[in-house]
Amino acid sequence: MHDDHAVQTSRFEGAVEDALAGVRGLFRLIVEKTSELVVVHRGGKILYANPTLIACLGYENAESLYGRPLGEILHAEDVTRENRRVRVMLATNEAAPLYTYRLVRRDGCILTVEVASAPAHFEGGTAVISLCRDITTRIETEARVYQANLMNSMGTLAAGVAHEINNPLAYVTLNIALVTKKLEDLASASGARGDVETQSLARELLGFCGEALDGTERVAQIVRDFRVFSSANQEERRPIDVRRVLDASIKVADNEIRHRAHLVRNYGDVPLVHANEARLGQVFLNLLVNALQALPQGSAQTNEIRVVTATHKVSGSALIEIRDNGPGIPPEIMNRVFEPFFTTKPVGVGSGLGLSICRSIVSAHGGRIEIESEVGKGTVVRVTLLPAESVDLGGEPRSEIPKLAPVVPRLSVLVVDDEPALLSAIVRQLERNHDVDGRTSWKGALEALADKRYDAVLCDVMMPGVSGFDIHRSLCERMPESNERIVYMTGGAFTQEARSFLAQAPNRCLEKPFSPADLEEILRAIAPRARASSSV
Repeated sequence: MHDDHAVQTSRFEGAVEDALAGVRGLFRLIVEKTSELVVVHRGGKILYANPTLIACLGYENAESLYGRPLGEILHAEDVTRENRRVRVMLATNEAAPLYTYRLVRRDGCILTVEVASAPAHFEGGTAVISLCRDITTRIETEARVYQANLMNSMGTLAAGVAHEINNPLAYVTLNIALVTKKLEDLASASGARGDVETQSLARELLGFCGEALDGTERVAQIVRDFRVFSSANQEERRPIDVRRVLDASIKVADNEIRHRAHLVRNYGDVPLVHANEARLGQVFLNLLVNALQALPQGSAQTNEIRVVTATHKVSGSALIEIRDNGPGIPPEIMNRVFEPFFTTKPVGVGSGLGLSICRSIVSAHGGRIEIESEVGKGTVVRVTLLPAESVDLGGEPRSEIPKLAPVVPRLSVLVVDDEPALLSAIVRQLERNHDVDGRTSWKGALEALADKRYDAVLCDVMMPGVSGFDIHRSLCERMPESNERIVYMTGGAFTQEARSFLAQAPNRCLEKPFSPADLEEILRAIAPRARASSSV
């Protein structure tokens, strides 16, 4: 009986051992086949790495990693944090909360992984088992989404700032122009009556006015350039000249460039490209800043950034190059320059996302971006973009005024703008040659339209309590042939509603700030239709 019991016990223990061996084999199979990255380490040494991790890190076999320090596959900045977590896990015998760290591939590339770790018995002792999931692509995508949202927010902010600048800039420009005209009349009259002193003073003041007008034009140009980076629709694409976008990018960075380097433009003929202006502006500005930061400080006389455009002789593509004569990029990191979060800049200077985002934008436009560099001789970043397949050159932009006969008949004009100073400046400018009424509210404009017929209406797009669509609908109801006789004035549409309206409305549009000549030209274009309508 004793022998039978021993046999049964032995058989049971054998079955248990077989079952455990089967479970262990199953778990080993799962670990070896899973897409998760598994590493077991103890005392800072790697005891086991599953095939997925070995392949992911670019090693040929398990022996390449077994017994090696864990720090060889961890980013140097993450080693201390990992050691601290391991000490806590071993002391408490509890799993660590989910966390992330960076693994370093054999070729130097970085992988960001999400890690679940816990202490466990392994080969005769306590070790730490870590299951890692590669989230590099997710992190990169999130970073790009964040950057895109940031650019959209900055775009909305920039458009709003442009609107607020353009309104006062418009009436300053018009008032200076009016003062200039009066001083010209005074100088002429003084000269005719022999009043040399007054004539001399008037001419001196005319010089001051000329300088002031130059200043307002510079401010207006800065705002126009800034709006390149605040496109209302960041995905809208149209045929554009890359040289204009480059010039705008250069102007934005000009203050930094002038103090650090000499910039040379070498623009050759280049085809129009079908692209989003704001996105390309973001790329070019980033590349200019990178080139600038690569140059040593205190050598502005010898530092050079060269911007080159040309047409590819075979494909007809647009070629854009941004060159610097800086220290160049070492060969060992050239294959990492487009890697997200990789940067050689000091902490706080760069995020390491710039070139990665530039590559994404250029790729989304069907182009490519390449870098050539030689240590001690500088770097060339080359962007290649496909030419626009077709460009309609037959029509003129709405903001351009057709060249018509110089004589403008006297018109009845209604001007509507909620900025009192701008309204007064426009009325003063026009009332010498036209019958002008001004209103600062849409309610007041409707009252004026109910009492009188106008040959032309100059109306601001963005006013309190009323949308552009409402304005257009009301004007169409009150004025026949409204598309010919209504002009919308805008200092920058920074709301989606205003942008949608301007995109759909067929009317002429005056961009603030505008000059007296712009006002006369727009009325000259309206005059034939207005006169024809009044004779009916």
